Formats: sequence, structure tokens, C-alpha cells
Amino acid sequence: MIDTTLDPRSPPSDGRPIVVLLVDDQQFIGAALGMLLKSEPDIDLHHCMWAVNAVALANQIEPTLILQDLVMPDIDGLTLVRLFRSNPQTAGTPVIVLSANDDAATRTRALAEGAKGYLVKLPPKAELIACIRHHASRSAGGSETLDLAVIDGFREAGAPDFTLRLIDQFLHEACARVGRLKEAAGRADAQALNANAHSLKGSSMVMGASRLAALCAQVEDQMAMTPAGEVTPALMAAIDRELIRVQHALAAQKEGIGQT
Repeated sequence: MIDTTLDPRSPPSDGRPIVVLLVDDQQFIGAALGMLLKSEPDIDLHHCMWAVNAVALANQIEPTLILQDLVMPDIDGLTLVRLFRSNPQTAGTPVIVLSANDDAATRTRALAEGAKGYLVKLPPKAELIACIRHHASRSAGGSETLDLAVIDGFREAGAPDFTLRLIDQFLHEACARVGRLKEAAGRADAQALNANAHSLKGSSMVMGASRLAALCAQVEDQMAMTPAGEVTPALMAAIDRELIRVQHALAAQKEGIGQT
């Protein structure tokens, strides 16, 4: 349950609109949420009534947050959660289940599959807005890209210069590894893809860049399924985008460290 004492009108710090993708086969639910969010000009709601189209639409609109039902005629809701989690472009996008079913077992299964939250529809307006803004602000703050507690741990373990050198070394190696991944993908070199993905996954986990690590793990998974060395262009593009996010998040951390 999201704490509705959060300021429901606080927008993400970067000023961009909050793009919400609703996946629900009932037109009534889309209309109802549209009315609840009508007072929030920075929240852009998109309604997808067919779950089979949801991942493709998400790739197109790049939502800040996904709200989805669990009981739909074309795809089971838990299966859709897994599809969002395994899709490179939505692997780090918060998925919030919006269901009429409020039993504890269903809630637990949804969270175990990767959902970040669970709302019983229709939620009160204040709770819905607080949930959306809570997850949007976390995403805008970079916490989905970078675990700030890891950086804090480095700062506590050594002098500021140590943390700054560590960040610089990671970024240098990460950029090099991504470049080698691209080269290996271009020549379908499965061994090089595996080696570079595994190395980047490990260093990303150490640095707290969990989403980048998860994308590298997907490269390893694709190599296991297609040992010919074929990696989907969408996955390589997602790694590129995530590296840029990590660079920005770590640059912000370096700036903060330099001011202390």
C-alpha cells in the first residue's frame, strides 16, 4: 500500500510528463481512471484494451509507469507482468497491478513476478495519484537505474576520492564493454558476447546499476537459447539507453560528492 500522505501533486523533478500505460480489457476502467486523473495535467494516460498489444505499445510510448489488470481474455495478467519484466525496454519500468481481486495469495504472486505494487480497483483518487507520483519520482531520481545505497556504502568505506575513482573506473570499463558487445553482436561472436555481458553484469551489480546488470543477464540468456551469437537489436538498444542513464546518475553522484 502506498503512503497517501505523500504530496499527491509533487511532479518528477525533471518536469517531463508522467506517461502511464493502463492495460485493462474494460473500457469503463479506462474512462474511470481518465476522470480520476483529469485534474493532473502532467499525467498522460494511455489505455490498451488488448494485452497482446501491450508490450508493443509500451515500447512505442515508453511509459513511466504501467498499471495492469490480472484477469484479461487474451493473456493471463501474471504472464503479462513477466513479459514486461523480460522485455528490454520495460525491464525497469514499474508495473503496478490494478485488480478487483484483493486476496493475499494473488498479491504475493504478483509481487513475486516483478510487480512493484498492487492496487484494488478502483482505488481512491488520492491513493491512485500518490502511487503514480511515488513511482514516477523514484524513476526520475534515478533509483531504478542506480541503487544509491551502494554509492553511500562506498562513501562510508573510504575517502571521497576513492568513490570518485571507483565511479570513473566503472564508467570507463562499462563504455568499453558495451562497445565490445556491439562489435561481438555485429560479427555474431557468441563467446565474446557471453564474456563481455558476464563481466559488465558483475561490475554493474557491484556498482548498484541493477537494471544494466539485468539487461546483461538477458544477453547471456539469449546466448543460451541461440548459441549462434544472435542478440536482438532491441536488447542492444536497451543496453545503450541504460548505460546513458547510468552515466547521468553517476555524474549526479560525483557532483554531490564534490560538494561535500
